[in-house]
Amino acid sequence: MAASRGMNGRRSGTESNRQESSGLDPACCPAEAMLSSPAMIFRLRVPRAPLSYFVENLWFYEDLEADHTKEKLLPDASVELIVDLSQGPKKLYDREDPLRYTGYNRCWISGMQRRYIIIGVEKGSSMMGAHFRTGGAAPFFGFPISELTANVVELDLIWKREILSLREQLIEAATADSKFDLLEAYLIGKAQSRLEPDKTISAALTTLRSWPVMPLRELATRLGLSHKQMIARFDCRVGLTPKLTSRVLRFRKSLAAAHQTPTPDWSDLAATCGYYDQAHFIHEFQQFAGMTPAEYHRNRTEYPHYIPVD
Repeated sequence: MAASRGMNGRRSGTESNRQESSGLDPACCPAEAMLSSPAMIFRLRVPRAPLSYFVENLWFYEDLEADHTKEKLLPDASVELIVDLSQGPKKLYDREDPLRYTGYNRCWISGMQRRYIIIGVEKGSSMMGAHFRTGGAAPFFGFPISELTANVVELDLIWKREILSLREQLIEAATADSKFDLLEAYLIGKAQSRLEPDKTISAALTTLRSWPVMPLRELATRLGLSHKQMIARFDCRVGLTPKLTSRVLRFRKSLAAAHQTPTPDWSDLAATCGYYDQAHFIHEFQQFAGMTPAEYHRNRTEYPHYIPVD
């Protein structure tokens, strides 16, 4: 695992290492992991059930090391909660004009993204946050999670003073463990009695991760829903339409394959990941990443979803 750089949390490893089911067997992965260097400390915690059904991990770093100031964050079919433990606004850059940016302060939530975003990298910064599973953020908000889609929103606009109070407690907490305990307890309290997995959405996501992808109307019928009802359920719980969710999940799979393979056979990779042909794969990859698969492969780092910009 590695640390978040700014607007979104970061996880190391590849897609094959991730827990994709709605539940999590604690025996399958360590409850905590740590990466440290003389100038940086990074810690990761997998929360206990039932929070683990919705939150894949909690993360914390301090004194970030970085040799660039911007990076491209690629879509990951996830929502990220970020608490900035350092001072000063963090930057989200305009895709079309890299000189323009919006600053975010203290705490924010990054919704499901339809395309890449460009974030600032602040050397020496300290942050922590929660990485939600696909469809996992809904119990913590009192509105359809699609209202956060393609947006980054400062959390005090939603959770008011209580999230700022939590941030103050996190800053004052002396150890990473105590910070994790505070954040975990806060999220459990925030969701209250809503930490029950949506079995329909879980079944739909399992199907959408498989290949070949079942036609969406057939999937809705098997789930006992009309097509319109399934779209509404995804709007509320996932934040994307079923079709776009399927595309992002397929992109994520292709990204992992491209990241792991020293010399990819793009035609073979396209077929393996469920694209009609190589041209379809390249077009979809460019839509989400703003670069071709070959460009991604040349510029990839150890972190699959992050590409340095400068």
